[in-house]
Amino acid sequence: MSDPTQAAAASASDPLAALRGIHLPEAVGAWPPAPGWWALLAAVIGLAVLGIVAVRIRRASLAHHALRELEAIDQASPDVQDLAASVSTLLRRVALRRFGRSRVASLHGAAWQEFLSETSPRAKRRVEVDDDMGRLLALAPYAPPGSASLATSGANAGRDGVLAAARDWIRWNS
Repeated sequence: MSDPTQAAAASASDPLAALRGIHLPEAVGAWPPAPGWWALLAAVIGLAVLGIVAVRIRRASLAHHALRELEAIDQASPDVQDLAASVSTLLRRVALRRFGRSRVASLHGAAWQEFLSETSPRAKRRVEVDDDMGRLLALAPYAPPGSASLATSGANAGRDGVLAAARDWIRWNS
């Protein structure tokens, strides 16, 4: 190929010989993500926020209705046993909604008393469901009117104690 005319003739016969080598593009990085990933992230965050708000609204609504019903029970119940029976029924309904039927529905007597004690707001150091009050709430719905065994409950199991403990339990668990 010492002759320039032969080189020109060779390049004319092979048009690919004049092309440059292959140049690869730069590697695609992981950051920043494509706009579709940003939209997916925004949707997931939005759904999480909506879920949290919905749970808080439902819990606040449950607590609000239960506390209103507790006030109505306080106005309508003349004696401690009737009050304790109504409060126990209300607490059971709140517990069914909060903890589910499988965990709460079969509880009665000592098991219901233990459940109320375990789920009472001990961390807040307010009035908690102690043994006497738990026994009163567990037995009152099933005891005959004027039962002497319920009248001998402790000092915290009085009318004000039952209402305060029920109010705190509802606020803590709903």
